Amino acid sequence: MKPKRLQPEDKQKVLEALIRFYDTRPDEYGLMERSQSVYDNYAKFINEKLPDKDIKILDYGCGSWRIPESIAKYDFKEVVGLDYFSDAKMSEYKNHLTCSNAGLATYTKPGIIPFDDNTFDVVTSLCVLEHIIDIEDSLNEIDRVLKPGGYFIAEFPNWSSILISLSAIKINLVNKDRLWQLSNLSDSILYFFRSFKWYFEVLFSKKSKFIEIEPRMKNGEIDFERSDDDVVHVCQPLSFKKYFKKKGYEIIEFNKSSATTKFTKIFNSIFPNMASGNKFIVKKIF
Repeated sequence: MKPKRLQPEDKQKVLEALIRFYDTRPDEYGLMERSQSVYDNYAKFINEKLPDKDIKILDYGCGSWRIPESIAKYDFKEVVGLDYFSDAKMSEYKNHLTCSNAGLATYTKPGIIPFDDNTFDVVTSLCVLEHIIDIEDSLNEIDRVLKPGGYFIAEFPNWSSILISLSAIKINLVNKDRLWQLSNLSDSILYFFRSFKWYFEVLFSKKSKFIEIEPRMKNGEIDFERSDDDVVHVCQPLSFKKYFKKKGYEIIEFNKSSATTKFTKIFNSIFPNMASGNKFIVKKIF
């Protein structure tokens, strides 16, 4: 049955495999394969929500130079893109930067953002939080470097949505292909019921509960064929709501516009806690 829940004893080896993969990731991986319009729309959304340009922004999990460069074009004081970069990738990507207010940074310790407390006015993130093991630790790191009164703006898929199952069933039957790890009809149908199970698991949890899964792996390495084969976190929306409420954040927007089709827009507006994607703005109060 795919995907499988990630067991605590397997986390370290999966984390190490992910770091190796990100150090040598192919150019077609993830956001690198997308058109510039994706980054332009993301940067435009951020610009619309942040009228004050005299601020420092950290883009968490930027993937390459393209996101910080796109955001920096709106004349923010400083935009730093953070990700796991090898020395070769860092050198290559820095050469693509043309905005003087855009920069790149890499991790010196896994999971630890290499900046002091209260460094940034805003943290942004596009299609990243589904790729993180121990997501609460990462959210705590984001909280640490974010100034009081600062904003966290994030957009990423909800892999636990029932719409994933419905899409997978269609792709299995019509296209004879797989969606994500749902490569056969039985797994795709079963995932519909697992989506409800995970929703209620998070709903009735007394604290924020993040559901982690095994990525596609082979011989101890990430078995990458297409985007999101490395996903390790299903990103159930309620888990984030509970986390931010516990931390005392103000939720400004939550899954208000996380849709690409008319049907998903209607579904997501009615059922934001089961939406096909997560798109939120939260404000750190303290």
